[in-house]
Amino acid sequence: MNNIVLDTDIFIDFLRGFEKTKRFFEEIKNEGYLVYFSAVTEAELISGKECNKIERKAVILDLLSNFSKVPVTNEIAVKAGDFSRISNVETADAIIAATAFIMKANLATRNVGDYKRIKEINLKVPY
Repeated sequence: MNNIVLDTDIFIDFLRGFEKTKRFFEEIKNEGYLVYFSAVTEAELISGKECNKIERKAVILDLLSNFSKVPVTNEIAVKAGDFSRISNVETADAIIAATAFIMKANLATRNVGDYKRIKEINLKVPY
């Protein structure tokens, strides 16, 4: 599977300057992954208080522009509802998981605790 969806925590780590995350971004670039993120991830990143500063918001939007945003389609919404109900995960996480499922992609996350309850997705713990 050469598709990957990045969870919000991976972007947060990158924005914080974590070297392991920078290396992971290089790895997925060099290995030719098609890299996606959910529109929910964009909302989560922009909702941070630091985005009150226009410069910080611009940095986030610039980072995201390097990857493919997946909107919350009806198919993703329905699957997310199933994931949330059956696996008892928060709606935002269920939407991100459903995005990975529909895109036939691995989900790169450090948030294994919540996502491991969703058996239909493949997790990739990057570091």
